[in-house]
Amino acid sequence: MIPGWKVRRELGRIVDQVRSIPTQLLEPFHRSRYGRQRWTRIVTRPGAQAQTPRICLFLIYQTGALPPSIVATCGFLSQQGYCVIVVANGGLPLGAAELLHDHVWQVLERPNLGYDFGGYQDGIKYLNRCGVVPDRLLILNDSIWFPLDCGTDVVQQLESSPHDLCGLMLHSPARNDEPSRDALEEGHRRQKALRKKAEHIESYVFAVQRATFLSDAFQSFWEGYAWSSSKSLTIKRGEIGFSRHMARHGKTVGAISSRHMFVERIAGCDDEFLRKTLVYAAYSDADLASESQMLLTDQPGEWRDMVLDHIARTVRRRRFNASFSWATEQIFHTSFVKKHPGRLFQLGRIRFVDAVAQGDLVADNLPALSEIRVRVAKDRAALGLEAEQ
Repeated sequence: MIPGWKVRRELGRIVDQVRSIPTQLLEPFHRSRYGRQRWTRIVTRPGAQAQTPRICLFLIYQTGALPPSIVATCGFLSQQGYCVIVVANGGLPLGAAELLHDHVWQVLERPNLGYDFGGYQDGIKYLNRCGVVPDRLLILNDSIWFPLDCGTDVVQQLESSPHDLCGLMLHSPARNDEPSRDALEEGHRRQKALRKKAEHIESYVFAVQRATFLSDAFQSFWEGYAWSSSKSLTIKRGEIGFSRHMARHGKTVGAISSRHMFVERIAGCDDEFLRKTLVYAAYSDADLASESQMLLTDQPGEWRDMVLDHIARTVRRRRFNASFSWATEQIFHTSFVKKHPGRLFQLGRIRFVDAVAQGDLVADNLPALSEIRVRVAKDRAALGLEAEQ
């Protein structure tokens, strides 16, 4: 029998596809008009930062007051040697330009068209228009709090990646986790999966080097990208389409973390690590939650194998970084929390804050941590959970 959650997911996708039909019919005209008017509709504001060979495009969409965590992220990136271009979908809220000025190189205020990939496209077109070729280009958006640990080496991890395109997390279907006979076969299989749209980098953070930026693979994608204000089309053409396009053009695509790597690495952790993984686990499925509580209460002789099997089955069904936020951070040091409103992400944020409170996670980005705690209080209320004492 097909699980109910899979049925609901597929029905949701069908509804989204039907809703996007009018958008698909009208948007070619909107894109053509915007293409002609682009540089008259984008407002450019210079900041106080000097231009550097390392550039970050930071896409934000903020309708209310600018959260302090946005400024903190810009400050962190500056400390890493990046000059920041903030691309503001829908423009900046009142007073935000003054708050950002000392922490950015440029601000591009643009219409709220095309979600994050529409903004990324304009940012890259702006660099090309100005004749700027970065030695390193980091692209991120404000759908995450990043970083949580100000001492994180996540930027260095991205920069040292052997891949032409590297993100924080590779999303892949569970069927792709079947073991290959050797490492070479594994590499070929994963690049083939990327070309077939089965795997992709999640788009909230990714990085390229100079050679990749200049490549036809990279430039042709952004030149021909057909932005859409349909979320499902943006995921299909942008998030999935970008990884697929790069792989089809012979570029290697990878990430710091993935479900496959998570399952592989946690198998080498000791029993105390596995216990804490369960203590700070989040579940949106009652059967998995009950199983986890049983494993924390009883420890039979085969406990370790049972826990590893439980973790593997959980992440085949749900996202590893939301289900096991503490373990993910310990293993990969990616230092981010998603702002996604889904139930699993709500529970994951609650467990993240629990781990920080117990001293089991480092989160010294105080503006971001404060905002997460406020969101967690709302998450608890929405989920009908008791407030923290």
